[in-house]
Amino acid sequence: MKKHVLRCVGAGILTLLCSSVASAATDLIYSSRGGSAQWSYCVGKADATPLPVDPRTLVQPGVSDGRAVSFNAFWKDCHVDPNAVQEVGHPTTCGDLRARFARGGGILDTGGSTVGALFVGQDPTTPESLFGASSITAAQYNLLWTIWGGFLLRPDNFDDLVAERYGSGFGGGANPYPKPGEDPNRTNGGTGRLPEMFTQLRNPDGSWSGRIGVTCHACHSGVVNGAMAYGNGSSLADLHLYLRDTLPLGYTASLASFANLNRTRGANNASDINLAFLFPDQGTLPLSTVLGVLASGSTADMDTPAWWNMGHRPVKFVDGVFPMDAPRVDMVFYTPFLGLFGSLGGQISEKGQDWMRAHGPDLNTWIEALRAPVYPGPINSALAEQGAVLFHTLNLWDPGRKNPIAQPATGNGSCASCHGAYAPRYTNDPNFLATPALEGMAAYITPQRIIQTDAVRQQTNNQAVQVAGADNFFGYPTTAGTPNDCGPQNRADLRGNRELGYLAQPLYGVWASAPYMHNGSIPNVWEVLKPSDRQPLWKRRSKSPRIDETGRVIMGFDTALSAYDTTKLGWKYDTVTCQKPTLLNPFPSQYVACSPADDPIQGWYDSLLTSLYSNFILAWNVLFPPTITNAQIEERKIFNVYMYGQSNSGHAFTSVLTDQERLAIIEYLKTL
Repeated sequence: MKKHVLRCVGAGILTLLCSSVASAATDLIYSSRGGSAQWSYCVGKADATPLPVDPRTLVQPGVSDGRAVSFNAFWKDCHVDPNAVQEVGHPTTCGDLRARFARGGGILDTGGSTVGALFVGQDPTTPESLFGASSITAAQYNLLWTIWGGFLLRPDNFDDLVAERYGSGFGGGANPYPKPGEDPNRTNGGTGRLPEMFTQLRNPDGSWSGRIGVTCHACHSGVVNGAMAYGNGSSLADLHLYLRDTLPLGYTASLASFANLNRTRGANNASDINLAFLFPDQGTLPLSTVLGVLASGSTADMDTPAWWNMGHRPVKFVDGVFPMDAPRVDMVFYTPFLGLFGSLGGQISEKGQDWMRAHGPDLNTWIEALRAPVYPGPINSALAEQGAVLFHTLNLWDPGRKNPIAQPATGNGSCASCHGAYAPRYTNDPNFLATPALEGMAAYITPQRIIQTDAVRQQTNNQAVQVAGADNFFGYPTTAGTPNDCGPQNRADLRGNRELGYLAQPLYGVWASAPYMHNGSIPNVWEVLKPSDRQPLWKRRSKSPRIDETGRVIMGFDTALSAYDTTKLGWKYDTVTCQKPTLLNPFPSQYVACSPADDPIQGWYDSLLTSLYSNFILAWNVLFPPTITNAQIEERKIFNVYMYGQSNSGHAFTSVLTDQERLAIIEYLKTL
């Protein structure tokens, strides 16, 4: 049995995680690791070198007609008129691209001199950021241990416990904060070490501010195999727990937990865009639109997609709601706070938006250049090659398979039909792609009647939300009505006869982005491919605490390779027994509740909650289970598919695969 291990070079946050393109062992085993095709082209080239065409711009109507790989979501150029959108146009040379990359990386470089944070931008002293109100003082941060309970004195491993409790890890560079009694400007930022979900901000003169903000890495960068994986879509964070802990310390931003929180550890509700869309960029919204948004409900918990796939998608988010060339909405939470309120905020709001206009394109350039890490274990090349053929050519709707699910109208019925082609044998075949430049491109929104996954997200972002988004700053309202309208793409007037559904993701580094589905309901790839093996209640394994702290601390998920299931491709987990209502406990915790179909009381209760959550904005956010005791905090690690928005249904068309075919496809996915 021959084995082939793909290798690439790791580096720090301001460079790519995998800067070398893995070479092909055969015409079946190859991966570019995602990232930006333009960035890859510029490696080793002079700054004056003109950039080639961005392959994403080639994804236009008709490009996949009659081909094995299908596209039904298309590129929109939001920067045709830079003056109209008040943002820089696209880079034209490798030097332009590198300059943008450096500036964008600086904003996301925790501990760096130009770093930014949520609702602050880069400057915690401005009125538009409410003078850094969404950041916490070092004094408050240093008191977190007093909220945890179980300690009479500050624990000697306080920094490690912060990372475990709130779900983050440490990067390779310095990310300091001042410990009690320290002046950050006399101690080079302080002697404490922040996990990547936090950073200490700088003052306009470059001095340390002593204010600690939350970064995008809280949700977008996690730990895999003991190392930070920038852009993997972290499955670790519990930001609601952080807000709960900081509220008694006087952190005013904790009040936002009612508007944007997560129910289950590792998920987030950051995609609840209907909240932001209530504020138009100019004027007011029609009453019917406002009422439609208020009645849209909540998207509930979502899994965070991997950043390293953005360079191979023409649209963004799980339902393709925005063009990939619309960077404002990606970094919406870095907008200085009052920039979120459109015309309501007047000139101060405009200043907050100016920050995003100036920095959004740079941030996207850095994010899009990220590459997926290499699978750390051995790979059976012979089996992977079998999987590559199956992935690209096996028609799941072959009559002999008797697939009970409706077949997509286009494509060849294979995995590649929706997720893109990767192996040179097929990327160079014009029957698969119009050009090899479209390698790894995924641009197919699978209709809901075919994908059949939890529909809460796409139902929440209803027509009223889409229309409101078109008038919002983040929807590029100056492009409305043009051929490159960069507002929400699921508006009826834009999508035409394309059905609503969910975007099939590119699969670079898929091994490092478990759990799966848009809501994170399935812990491994095996169960994605074999629906009958899915469990209704499961809990990923936690890291063991230090012996002397057993029972006193909240630990995060175990991220070591020993906690990873290399056969099923995902994190190992334990099943959880559900609890039915009893006289003594008529309403069990939602985290352990059984199927509502099994009990009339539970069914009535769940039906009432679902009606509230799906018809009233913020209802899901307000009526959340308590997070008070350590036992309740631990319950947040349980994934219960009966909870609102957490169904693990769908992707049932792969039920027609054999187990051997599943093993081969999984082995192939390890190589991407």
